[in-house]
Amino acid sequence: MSDRLLEDRSAAVALAILRATLVEVIFISEQLVDARQLASAHFFVVLGLAGLYALIGIVVAVCAPGTRVARVLGRVAPGCDVLLLVALTYTAGGAFSDLRKAFFVIPLAAAFSERPRSTALWSILAVATYSLQAAVAGGHVAGSPNSWQRVTLNQDLYLAWTGAAATMLATALRKRSAHMQDLAQSRQRLVTQAIESVERERTRLAGALHDSPVQNLIAARHDLRRAQRAGDPESFVRLHEAIDLTISELREEIFNLHPHVLDHVGLSAALEQVARRHAGDGHVRITVEVDPESGLAHRQMLFALGRELLGNAAKHASASEIRLTLVRESDRVALVVADDGCGIAKGRMRQALLDGHVGLAAVKERVAALGGTLDIATAQGAGTTVRITLPAQADAEPSEAPAGLEASRVELTRKRGHRRSAAAGGLPRRMGRLRRSPIG
Repeated sequence: MSDRLLEDRSAAVALAILRATLVEVIFISEQLVDARQLASAHFFVVLGLAGLYALIGIVVAVCAPGTRVARVLGRVAPGCDVLLLVALTYTAGGAFSDLRKAFFVIPLAAAFSERPRSTALWSILAVATYSLQAAVAGGHVAGSPNSWQRVTLNQDLYLAWTGAAATMLATALRKRSAHMQDLAQSRQRLVTQAIESVERERTRLAGALHDSPVQNLIAARHDLRRAQRAGDPESFVRLHEAIDLTISELREEIFNLHPHVLDHVGLSAALEQVARRHAGDGHVRITVEVDPESGLAHRQMLFALGRELLGNAAKHASASEIRLTLVRESDRVALVVADDGCGIAKGRMRQALLDGHVGLAAVKERVAALGGTLDIATAQGAGTTVRITLPAQADAEPSEAPAGLEASRVELTRKRGHRRSAAAGGLPRRMGRLRRSPIG
């Protein structure tokens, strides 16, 4: 018996009750079927011992769960069950006893231990013990056309088949349990990552507000006082610049917290803004293509995934071109981010996870939680393509755009020395050029 069953009181009680009811079924069946021509006078003695053993099992399971007696009884119970079954079958007529049907319980019960090897061994034991008692009992029922050898061989064939099926069942149960455990661990990791992400974001936001906007406002207040005292025109200029810069920085932090454009304009525009924000320092072209007729579900999640993947590519890929596409494929939604950068070296993702960089790991967990798939195709020096697919269920959120509108494509070329205030402000159109082309 598995340790899990030993620790589960309800399972132990149920098993003890099943054992007791089997004794009752054996007693009733022997009265209903006249097949005791070869039976021994000791049958009811063995049946009485089996009944007493079943009663003891119920008492221990109900009154003394988890005790040493219960654990010892749980360990020896399977062997005792088999021995009593063999004794009952032997005294009830050997190979011709109707109790031979009860041997099928052995492999089926063993399957629920979720140990394929153990199940196979118990199945072999069932075949061996039945054959042994049949050979020892021998005999022949008057009028039966079959010898005990034929009956035994017939029973062994069915028992062997049942044992094979039980072993397959144990394998399936074990895989299911492992899958359920993986899901539970995955959910736990997601919760942990969510909590840690909130704390990291709070820490980052507090630092960002303290280091830049607050300092800008302090400087602006100082310039305002100087202007009031001395009427210095340059103080007013610096004051306006500080206020403009603070507004831009606050807008960027607000967008990082929650992109309101996602609610009002749609996923395509929100991803375009992310692309613009990553088009600030260097030379790279970022292309965003979103199918507006896809009826996309999981908009918030798709935006979060797209932002994470674009950020990774822009920061680490050293690419000259990054392309994000989001399209409907039958009953799935496909999000693909591809770059022509340096690629990911073998073992780099695992090392990044060990170093505390959980970006791609968090993406994988979130995609798995939604029943999606994530594939990464990369080679050092040959770029990286990340493909995510999610179920395309109907979504209660507003649609991306009215049906029949064109898909939007934004291409952004980074320019050196672009000021952060321009990137973070009202996202002026001079940062890139917006080109619309029909989906076709």
